[in-house]
Amino acid sequence: MKVVASLIALALLGAAAPPAPRCHAPDGAAAIPAGVVAYGEDGDGAPGRRIAVAAFRIDRHEVTNRQFARFVTATHYVTAAEREGGGPVFIMPPRAVPLDDPRSWWHMIRGADWRHPRGPATTLAGHSDDPVVQVSYEDAAAYARWAGGGLPSAAQWERAARGGQTGPRPARSWVDAGGRAIANSWQGVFPILDTGDDGHVGIAPVGCYDANSFGLFDMIGNVWEWTTDAPAPGRRLIKGGSYLCAENYCANYRPAAWQAQEHDLGASHIGFRVAYLPG
Repeated sequence: MKVVASLIALALLGAAAPPAPRCHAPDGAAAIPAGVVAYGEDGDGAPGRRIAVAAFRIDRHEVTNRQFARFVTATHYVTAAEREGGGPVFIMPPRAVPLDDPRSWWHMIRGADWRHPRGPATTLAGHSDDPVVQVSYEDAAAYARWAGGGLPSAAQWERAARGGQTGPRPARSWVDAGGRAIANSWQGVFPILDTGDDGHVGIAPVGCYDANSFGLFDMIGNVWEWTTDAPAPGRRLIKGGSYLCAENYCANYRPAAWQAQEHDLGASHIGFRVAYLPG
């Protein structure tokens, strides 16, 4: 507890967060050339597994609330969270808690859905360019079909996320370039203090950080993204980490990171983007 308190005090000393980055990312898809991805590469000692990936296209940024609203208007689609009456929401605890029990910060909130991502009192006002969240795998796949594509495989996703990477890369370098934030993650002591040193506390609008060499924004951090890989019955891999990834907890801000998520359960930190055939 004393260590945590000291870390909080140190974080607060520098808590005057810099101005939020200017945020803009063009809609549309970027072309990813055929190539080999070092799937699972995670720095020195973890070279990954070489997988050939055919050429494809993928959205330049996560699907936004604005884009998902167009889909719902056109199709009258009702998401899983709307049908079930709620969804998981991250709520910052008021004090230090054990890190081995996520129930300290995850809560099922009645009325949470894509229109009300953190519960019924929240809306999308001012957040049209935020990634849509509280979408299940089924919801994301339905949007992708409507958009003329599909969800990416984990290998496709990782090929896109790594850009022009040619050798091992330290995990921290995916969010920090010489002291400059290049992805939206958690600074401070998770789960009780995010200082926002990267310009944002919580989800950021798309395009607040530099695109990678393929012209893709927010592949790392901001929100986890659905892929088609099924590591176990009823689960799909999500990739990329989110704004909740912190150095003192999961450090999932890197392409190799993944979680096995219940396919029928969205959350306030899970979104997606669409992949397409080349052409």
